[in-house]
Amino acid sequence: MKRNYIKSVYKIALACCVIATCSCKKALDLKPKDQVDVTNAYQNVYDANAAVIGIYGQLLGIADRYIVLNELRADLMSPTANADQYLRQLNEHSETADNPWVDPKPWYKIILNINDAMYHFDDMYKTGKLKTTDYQERYSDLGSLRCWLYLQLGMHYGSIPYVTDPLASIDDLKDQSKYPKMAFSDILKKLAAFMNDPIRSLETYSAADPITGATNSALNTTIDGNSTSLFFALKYAIKGDVNLWAGNYKDASTAYKYLMEYGAQRGPYGDGAAQKYWYYKVCSDVFNISYTNNTDALFVDGTTAGYREIFANATGTNVGNEHLWRMPFSTTFGPQNPFINLFSNQGGSYLLTVSKALVNNWNSQMQNNGFPYDARSRVAVRTINGQPVIMKQLYFYLNGTTFLPNSLLSKQGYWLIYRTSMLQQHFAESALQDGQNKIAYSLLNVGIRSMYNPYAPSVPPSSYDVTNTEQTFLPAPYDFDARSGGPQGYHKDWYREVGTRSRANLVRLDTTIISRPLDLENEIVNDSGRELCFEGVRWGDLVRVALRRNDPSFLANKIGDKLVAEGNPNAEAVRKKLMTVSNWYLPFKL
Repeated sequence: MKRNYIKSVYKIALACCVIATCSCKKALDLKPKDQVDVTNAYQNVYDANAAVIGIYGQLLGIADRYIVLNELRADLMSPTANADQYLRQLNEHSETADNPWVDPKPWYKIILNINDAMYHFDDMYKTGKLKTTDYQERYSDLGSLRCWLYLQLGMHYGSIPYVTDPLASIDDLKDQSKYPKMAFSDILKKLAAFMNDPIRSLETYSAADPITGATNSALNTTIDGNSTSLFFALKYAIKGDVNLWAGNYKDASTAYKYLMEYGAQRGPYGDGAAQKYWYYKVCSDVFNISYTNNTDALFVDGTTAGYREIFANATGTNVGNEHLWRMPFSTTFGPQNPFINLFSNQGGSYLLTVSKALVNNWNSQMQNNGFPYDARSRVAVRTINGQPVIMKQLYFYLNGTTFLPNSLLSKQGYWLIYRTSMLQQHFAESALQDGQNKIAYSLLNVGIRSMYNPYAPSVPPSSYDVTNTEQTFLPAPYDFDARSGGPQGYHKDWYREVGTRSRANLVRLDTTIISRPLDLENEIVNDSGRELCFEGVRWGDLVRVALRRNDPSFLANKIGDKLVAEGNPNAEAVRKKLMTVSNWYLPFKL
């Protein structure tokens, strides 16, 4: 009965972004005739569930906005000849206030619904309509999601209204005497205060799954064949990212490390060793860049093996552990998968494609087998009918062999918001900023075990005592134990962990870069681009690093170089414009 209730509410939410028992009505111009008056809503935990699911249904509606703003405005994505003036404005940072992609209202509609729901959750808890655990779980989930939304708004608009009060209408935000714009740096302090408050944000998850919340929650169910276990905000990752932006690097690393080490699971290699959450997700060899018989033509490229499995498979233990936060697009109700129209030249409008700058970056890499390119490019982009097509969001729509639509009418897929590699890259960044250069290098390159082993690779691991090697001997959160082998037969938590470059089969960077933190950070940012391209993190990475360095040229040159590579006549004017930080931000008009 509970499951059927949630399922029916979920469908309504995704089809209309209106839930009878939640306050989504406040963000819409018209009140549905069958809408339950707010005085009759929020009577029990099922009404609270309906509010939560309704808000996440509304979140799906900004998936395209999230990807377009974070990728097209940066250096890894470019418009095709089919793109309209508004996408071209984003590419050249010449946005006008009437550009539909610039409109902040879709973000604020979700935030105001969250504020309203959290206000009513407080009231329900005070009046005994919500038990403590139910209240904490739902309150902290929506509060964390709100922080994530404000983080997005801040990096794109700079100064914005920050409001946590329930408002009757989005028009109320136009009164700047009540809701003045707040600087992004001040907003980051607010977000960090919320995410670092264990009672308000994360305490309820201390004895439960940090991704999905309490394991017995009615919100954890299956809806139209899709589990909601990865549906909700990834709270510890959001906590880490907020602290990374705010400059609280040890707090960021602590949050990332907690998520990485959450739970003990059995490794997929049959060795019986208990593996922590981190290894089991990152280092499963089915995701490695590999070749059969070391032959370029025999690149391992399938839906159940190889790097493509990350983006082409939604089931099974391996993928379920790489994916940390994702939301499905249904084939039977809205919103439709927007990425098909944006990226596909088969059944879509083919509006956006890979930038030549990213192609050049991929082609400048060297693999351990001597192949002179980064093979992650072979999965992220495919040439279809002579055109480079961004594929990460299309593998559920296009056949992975023929690259024809599985069905022109069935436009299913996923919005993969957060995955393990993003967690790893951000942890490397926070560790570096906290003075842990060697750990940052390890996470990017070859892993803890290799970097903290004085014998490898010349001496077989079975022949020496590893008791006092292959571990960092550092205080938390940098206390890694990757011991393996030796006469003792060690198999510690991090013994199979490798860096993203190793998983991509790229040669390791020279270890002298450890003493050059600026160069090491550049490599982290560059590899993050190659690994996480088109997934919605690039603009934030560029803004965060440029602000921290107080160096606008870091961002301006990336985007200027993109435009130069494509022969854009406005390239140098854009580069010059972006040397002023205030020009990074979108026009804000409610």
